[in-house]
Parts: sequence; C-alpha cells; structure tokens
Amino acid sequence: MRGYFALPTRPNGCGIVLGSSIWGINSDLRAVADGYASFGYAVVAPNLFWRRTDIDGTEYDVAKFDTVVKFVEGQTDAESADDMRRAKAELARRAGSRRHASIGWCYGGRIACREAAETTYDLCIGIYPTYLDKHLDLAQRLARPLIVHLPENEKYTSIEDSVRRTAAAFDHGALARSFVYPGAAHGFDFAPPHPHGNHAAARLCDARVALALDRVLARGEAL
Repeated sequence: MRGYFALPTRPNGCGIVLGSSIWGINSDLRAVADGYASFGYAVVAPNLFWRRTDIDGTEYDVAKFDTVVKFVEGQTDAESADDMRRAKAELARRAGSRRHASIGWCYGGRIACREAAETTYDLCIGIYPTYLDKHLDLAQRLARPLIVHLPENEKYTSIEDSVRRTAAAFDHGALARSFVYPGAAHGFDFAPPHPHGNHAAARLCDARVALALDRVLARGEAL
C-alpha cells in the first residue's frame, strides 16, 4: 500500500485516516499528518490514485489542475473507500490504534463522509467535500458521527442552493453536525499560493476538528 505514515512519539491509542484532495499526498497533507501525530494520533494518508498514476502527490499549481483532476476520472468512491479501509488496518497493525477517525478534503472528503453510513470509523469528517449534495440521503443512514465543513461559495455542486441544503441535511440528530464558513471557497485551508486560502476559516475549521477528535475519538463522547 502506498501512503504516508506519521506515528506519534507518545500515542494516545487513536488513529486517523486522511482522504486526500485531488492533489494527493503533497507537502500540505504530509504537514497535516505530522501535526496530528504531534498530538498523539497515529496517522496515515493513503494514495487514492495509485491505479492511475505513479505520482503520490502534486504541489498546488493551477496550471496542473487539468492533469490531477484526471486522476479522479474513472475512479469510484468504492475503490477509494477500500483503499482507506486497508490503510486503517495497516495503521492499526503498525501503531496498535483502537479507535479511528476518517478525515477527508475535496474528493477524499466525500469518501470520508460516505463512510459514516458504515461502522469502519468512530468519527467521520468531511472538509469541502465535492458533490456531497448527490448523497443527501446519507443523513438518514448514519451509523457513526459525521461532521461536514462547507464553504459558503462551494463551486463543486450538482443542485441549486447546494450549500444551504447540504448544511441543513447534516445538521440534525445525535450523529450529524455541519458548519458553513462565510465568504470561504473550495480549498479554503490550502496553503499559499492557492487563491482561495482563507486564514480565518482555516483556523476555525482546524479548531473545530481538533475539538471533535478530542471529544468523540479520544474520549468517546457524543458530538
């Protein structure tokens, strides 16, 4: 299995599987993995696009968008979900982690969200998940806690008034929460030179994710 592992020096017994954006395991995602490991989480970011490219990750460059987006074309959500499950099993084998979260961005965000209908993970988090509005019925089938972070100006949608409708669908009951970030766009937590980087939204999202990991994953409490 191709992927990036970040193992903590002082493990807390929990693991995180990261689902990448179309940019794969680039320096941004590796830094995220290292950051979570510094808090005691064992982390793995599997290569979700190994079937279509030998490249593990691409640094952000708008000129390369048309190339990396092709890695997703023809890829199924089921294939990527299987990759992430196998990565979780390998992480548990290496680190002995017992409780696991799935966190994903963009394409990987949709995969992470859809996994909340299964019992593979103890917590699922999607950050600007693409085309989640095609799966609003998921809100009625949740088996695990799900938190969705949505930019107000999301462009990768398939229905009218998508952000409002998606946020409403995933903001009720004991297992679902949603947050909308005013003025933010897809990729709001990407590091420069991404044109949609939004420091305020990114830091708020980071804080909410960290609190959810501590509360739900590490302490086993409800959302």
